[in-house]
Amino acid sequence: MLGMEVLLQNDHLTVTLDQEMSIVRSTRSELPYPSPDEFIRVHSEALQAYESLDRGSLGHLIDLRRAPMNNDPAFEAATMRTRSMLVSEFACVAIVVRTAVGALQVNRLLREENNDHVVVFQDDDVAVGYVLDELGKQVRRSSVPPRSRPRSSHPHSLMRPAKLR
Repeated sequence: MLGMEVLLQNDHLTVTLDQEMSIVRSTRSELPYPSPDEFIRVHSEALQAYESLDRGSLGHLIDLRRAPMNNDPAFEAATMRTRSMLVSEFACVAIVVRTAVGALQVNRLLREENNDHVVVFQDDDVAVGYVLDELGKQVRRSSVPPRSRPRSSHPHSLMRPAKLR
């Protein structure tokens, strides 16, 4: 695929960068982590890959649909710090899960970690659409300097298609 670069690939995780869409995709495999230490090792590798990127201009889509569920409290506690680092500094983050139960678990973890900027989906296409929409909003906000924005009492005066030029 044009513009797709593999940043990391191992038994548990594949991280790619789609340069055209400005989306980093982290896809979890079905292989369970044997221990919290292995989770931390794998995700530390991912973090190293993320650190080479301009995360503030990229969306991050985390695909957990194939991941085995693991709600062991000891595992969750041991991996909390690493999980938080994986979503920090990206312009927006969407997580895709397979089931409603998976969505409940991920949302619980996000609340515990105060990661309220992360949105959970069960549909990959909807998640991609969300990330692209959020990235588009950022581009539109940053392309007009605050002092030069036209002042209008009409609420929709600034709403126009992104590619009007």
